[in-house]
Amino acid sequence: MDYKSIFKRYDIRGKYPGELNEAVAIKLAQAYFHTIRPREVVIGYDNIYGSDIIARAFSAELITEGVKVYNVGSVTTPMLYFSSSYKNIPLSIMCTASHLGEGYTGIKPNKDGIPLEEEAVLAIKVEFDRLTTIASHDFELVPAERQPETINIYGPYVATIASLLSYPLYNYKVAVDLGNGNNAFVAEQLLHKVGIDYRAINSEVRDRDLQHPSNPKMQSNRSQLEHLIAEMGADLGVIWDGDCDRCYLVDWAGEVIPPEYVAIKIAGLLKKTNSYSHITADVRASFAVERELAKEEIKVKRIQAWHVPIKYEMEQDPTIGFGFEVSGHYVFKDFFKIDDGLLAFLLFIEALENLKLDFKADLSKFHSTYYIPEEMNFTSPISEEELKAKLPVKYKDGLINLVDGVSIDYPTWRFNIRASRTEPILRLNISGTNRAEVGAHLADIELVVGGKKLAS
Repeated sequence: MDYKSIFKRYDIRGKYPGELNEAVAIKLAQAYFHTIRPREVVIGYDNIYGSDIIARAFSAELITEGVKVYNVGSVTTPMLYFSSSYKNIPLSIMCTASHLGEGYTGIKPNKDGIPLEEEAVLAIKVEFDRLTTIASHDFELVPAERQPETINIYGPYVATIASLLSYPLYNYKVAVDLGNGNNAFVAEQLLHKVGIDYRAINSEVRDRDLQHPSNPKMQSNRSQLEHLIAEMGADLGVIWDGDCDRCYLVDWAGEVIPPEYVAIKIAGLLKKTNSYSHITADVRASFAVERELAKEEIKVKRIQAWHVPIKYEMEQDPTIGFGFEVSGHYVFKDFFKIDDGLLAFLLFIEALENLKLDFKADLSKFHSTYYIPEEMNFTSPISEEELKAKLPVKYKDGLINLVDGVSIDYPTWRFNIRASRTEPILRLNISGTNRAEVGAHLADIELVVGGKKLAS
């Protein structure tokens, strides 16, 4: 079998057991050991069928190689990052395929809570390719005395999250979709602890037969949450992705709350409580972030999309206390620079309570001031490099930024278009102060892009 398809830019993902199984996991563990030379590693896995099996095989091979392995069991990706930082063990492995959901699993190697660089994953692939030419030994269970050391991280994780909050938080009624994920193990503990008035659906942790797929960006995956919001008359709702590092918030009418609005409120809270006056926003976000946070004397640094650049910026600049990207990643300096969707949701609720504002009126005012449609995806014959040549000429009177794709700003609207780093598509984010104007410019950009717009 050709295993090239399972290697992504920063991790390994595939169908279980057809593409990624125990035998493949053993070879991947050998390749990881020969390339990275770990002495100790923390390993966790999500709730999807096959992930625990892959984790067990991977751990067994590392133990055979003499590595000290710590098993944190079924956890979310933020919980794995937390385990690594809390136990001061830099290297970690998360067995997950994130939002790909059931039928898939993966191996995500990390260092200091950050996925390994692309070059390191490529080196693991090269070694894996070499090893596949060598006869594999059969997978065997490791004797009890050589099993990984088990760490129960749930208690410390809940306690640390709670220590970052001021509660009780009881002024908002919240609908919660736990997505049958292992976030349920800790989410309801924290919701009870801080006093949030909520109702939850899909709280049964399952390894298959999930009530809906794990990607909250797809509107169809939010339909149960929208129904619950209407049924209970909730002020808002929350849903997470498969490994719970991203969070999506939905308002009382079932509409997505722009991540920009969420970030603005969290940033304002963190300035008040922690004196942080700088945040990061990725190149796709609306200029609403700069305009609204300028009122609170908070500066915004634009960086590449993805959560990893946020963590690098925090390491380089101690004044940056928070960062976000529009896909729903929110990164917190005071939580080991972890992107944690559960913490983001709780801090957003705290921010609303702290401001003592009329949430519905405030969000409605935001919508009347800024028009921020959700990200649009296109299949297109045109490449990002071709767009970098064409669009700056077409929009030469705008403020042009080519840091990550093409970003062009005008006083009343802006856009960013970039190639996906994981799929063969183009991603477009456009926003402004007037819906009709944004729509007209969107039509012009679509003519340049060509191809087909994909359903959201």
